[in-house]
Amino acid sequence: MSFSKLGLNDYLLKSLEENNITQPSEIQEKVIPFILNKKNNLLAISQTGTGKTAAFGLPLLQQLEPQLQQTQLLVLVPTRELGQQVAKDLFKFSRYIVRLHTEAVYGGKKIEEQIEKLLKPKHIIVATPGRLLDLVARKAIDLNYLKFIVLDEADVMLNMGFKPDIDRVLKLCKLHVRKFLFTSTLPNEIKNISKQFLGEDVEEVKIQPQEFVNRNIAHQLIAYEYGYKLEYLKTYLSKHPTDRGIIFCRTQAAAKLLSQQLAGFEVKTNCLYGSLSQFERTKVMTAFKDGRIQILIATDIAARGIDVSELNFVIHFHLPDNEAQYVNRSGRTARAGKTGNSIILLQQDELFQKDDFEDALKIKFEPIQLQVEINKDEILQTKKFSINLGSKKEHTLQSIKAFLIEETGINEQYITSMDLYRHDTTFVIPVKYESQLIHNLHNTKHYHQKIIIQEMIERNLGEDLFD
Repeated sequence: MSFSKLGLNDYLLKSLEENNITQPSEIQEKVIPFILNKKNNLLAISQTGTGKTAAFGLPLLQQLEPQLQQTQLLVLVPTRELGQQVAKDLFKFSRYIVRLHTEAVYGGKKIEEQIEKLLKPKHIIVATPGRLLDLVARKAIDLNYLKFIVLDEADVMLNMGFKPDIDRVLKLCKLHVRKFLFTSTLPNEIKNISKQFLGEDVEEVKIQPQEFVNRNIAHQLIAYEYGYKLEYLKTYLSKHPTDRGIIFCRTQAAAKLLSQQLAGFEVKTNCLYGSLSQFERTKVMTAFKDGRIQILIATDIAARGIDVSELNFVIHFHLPDNEAQYVNRSGRTARAGKTGNSIILLQQDELFQKDDFEDALKIKFEPIQLQVEINKDEILQTKKFSINLGSKKEHTLQSIKAFLIEETGINEQYITSMDLYRHDTTFVIPVKYESQLIHNLHNTKHYHQKIIIQEMIERNLGEDLFD
């Protein structure tokens, strides 16, 4: 099946050809003719990496009226990154459609700047729900002429607590607006919102996971010894010093901790999770796309919408909750015809946990053989450090220890022999955590006080170095 046989016009076909997109994916084969030839609403269950933006974007672009200077298509997305990516794709597809304008709006950016851009009418708005409602309230966006609305990554929006905002958006739309809901999974909450959002006149398209696993991905397994998961991960990364990839963690606390544990390691990493400010998210993503960050550590929700080309691998530091999530994660590599690796880490006595994924997805995890040097005595080799937080500013040993644990990711049991002085505090940690300590505290502040960390060579009891 070719795109021309799906009913797309010459303008869209030219843009596809220019971007070397030649063969439609299964979701595109099913959705494009439906949107072009039918009038009812659509529920589509399809994972990331299957081409869903083109599936809804191409046929909807064909049905917009450039001469009507009003917003006709609204795409709701859960994150800024996904919004930027969808808007970029729609702009790319519509390059040869004259006078068709797209704008992405989202939180974390000055609303005044977005209002100014919206003074010129936009045919397509890609938006996060909260920012859309703010702009509608300020009369910067008019939904009275809306023809189509798409909920993209609807399951993620619900997980992020956007349902009240989605309900408010739907109440702003007129009854004749045609609706499309795209989701990676179909939990009960999505079924409920589907009935509310799409009504009874709805068609469902579902792409089964085994039908879209990217065959350019090699599925691999690292079996680690109990208690040494981090050492196995470091060994793999050190053997691939120029490779780039994403490491997935189940929670943002785990992502932050892993980022701290890899601080000072030879591979440059940073992390992305839901509670980061928009400024911090943008800073991390810009550095990752520019190549200044080699490895991105992320949660599933935070990673939605990330599209970075030529990633060599995806590592599942924590096993995904289900097969669909595995496909979503692994689909970040092996894009645009490239190859890539999807690697799971499992404890040696828990290898059976891979079986369900292999059966459901018709894949096989090939073991990676690693020679990991584990020195079980190195925890006994210690160093003493001082930090410029003391009793003068009402710090306590408990508060300073809590600060060290939070900022460095070092386990409480490894921060020992603490002594509190007037201007500073000394403590002992294993030598293996020295780089982790120093890199995590670099440029850190505690209650506006810049942190200074020093290695202690010798000190007389009761002497205050800073007096």
